[in-house]
Amino acid sequence: MTRLRTFFNTVVIGTVAISWLVLSSLVAAVFLNIRRDKTGRAVRKFVFIQSRGIVWLMQLAGKSLRVDVSPRPSGPCVVVANHASALDLYTISAFGFDNVVYITKGWVFKLPFFRYVMNSAGYIDAEKTPPEQMLNLCRQAVQKGCDIVLFPQGSRKDPQARFKSGAFYLAKQLDLPVVPVAICGTQTMLPAGHFTIAPAHLVLKSFPAVLPADYPGELGHLHMAQAVKKQIMDVVNQETELCNK
Repeated sequence: MTRLRTFFNTVVIGTVAISWLVLSSLVAAVFLNIRRDKTGRAVRKFVFIQSRGIVWLMQLAGKSLRVDVSPRPSGPCVVVANHASALDLYTISAFGFDNVVYITKGWVFKLPFFRYVMNSAGYIDAEKTPPEQMLNLCRQAVQKGCDIVLFPQGSRKDPQARFKSGAFYLAKQLDLPVVPVAICGTQTMLPAGHFTIAPAHLVLKSFPAVLPADYPGELGHLHMAQAVKKQIMDVVNQETELCNK
């Protein structure tokens, strides 16, 4: 039964998902070009709507979907999440973050279809952007009311990889609260390097904000990274263990 469901998910839901991404982008491109929103807000709102569509399709493909949302800060924040699947980016929309700037790897900006959207939305290439310039770009995004989203593990290949401290250093420099997010089940549904979509139990959980002021000192961002990783991965490992029973 699992093989049959995986086949259906891959062929049918996978085709619908790709069609949704392509067709919605084509339709939106016309309206976004007419509007000429230099702030990128309209593009980021479009990505949010597009991502919610993918999350809905993930729910259809999965065995279950549970979203636990903690109250978020009233102003901009840095959202950090574990990373084990290409689906993770879309799950951020499930928490209601509809005006975000992603800091992501450079290869995504090379995709001929998506790079226009990413550049228009003001997303930041983590590999080509020097640290000082990245800090300035993030500061400008925050001034526009944007949240900054990062996946500190960087690679999807090792779900248990350490959290790099850059996201937390950024939060301290801009004095922004950090919202930890745990993404469970996507590594089963669509693991890194795979193209089949397996049914899985999905759990998406956000935590109360962590304040940089609670981690003082020159090494405070490192301690914050360790504490946030433990908070996130404890939930991921616990949920994964329960789903595998």
